Amino acid sequence: MLWNDHFAPGGETPLTGDFTGDGKDDAVSFTHGTGADVYVGASDGGSFAADRKWSDHFSPGREVPAVGDLNGDGKDDIITFTREDTADVYVALSDGTSFGTGQKWHDDFAPWAQFPAVGDVNGDGRDDIIAFTQDASNDVYVALNEGDRFGTPRKVHDHFAPEGERPRVGDVNGDGKDDIVTFTGGEAKAVYVALSDGAVFGEGRKWADFLALDGEFPYMGDYNGDGKDDIVTFTHSDLADVYVNVSNGTDGFVNGAKWHDFFGLAGETSL
Repeated sequence: MLWNDHFAPGGETPLTGDFTGDGKDDAVSFTHGTGADVYVGASDGGSFAADRKWSDHFSPGREVPAVGDLNGDGKDDIITFTREDTADVYVALSDGTSFGTGQKWHDDFAPWAQFPAVGDVNGDGRDDIIAFTQDASNDVYVALNEGDRFGTPRKVHDHFAPEGERPRVGDVNGDGKDDIVTFTGGEAKAVYVALSDGAVFGEGRKWADFLALDGEFPYMGDYNGDGKDDIVTFTHSDLADVYVNVSNGTDGFVNGAKWHDFFGLAGETSL
């Protein structure tokens, strides 16, 4: 069903989040380039409204944008990781109708090719930042949200999501603290989870086999509404199938089934 007929053209980065605080996720697009505008299409529950500029300079060039509730007010905000040698992190808070001026919240996080992510790993209601080094060490670092900045990065896992794997973040056991997940792809095609105890992530354990083959796109969300994040994969093939495995909350993503047989074609962005 068509919800918007012109949003996030080629070269832009589309994401989703509840920027207005009404309990419905909206669409956001980062234009990048030198203009670096940010547009939001607010959801009314049946469609996304025409895009409206919420910021006129955020996440330029090759920066990596993300979404999260960074001040705990129930409205999602935007964040960008400059990476490379500067490794700065900027945040622009939502007031429900626009994003404020970007403010630097960290000056050394997720440099160069490290994989940055956002999630509330300690369960305090404010999203933190996570970096997967994906190098020889395969470490995972977290900088906790202090309300107006991110604190000193701390190593919270020493072997997770090596290079070539696809890390994700979600609350898979429903305890209010986000956990880390990785899709190995390759020959193993396995899914591993390391649960958060609020201070560190535990041992990585296999939660699923034969899911998210190379070329497919894996993602996470609570698809059955039970408060635990599940996993979805978009095949992005000629078949354009969508498969979901739901979390049992303890040790596995189970009951794998096709949830759609034509969605998210090759070249499209799936979330």
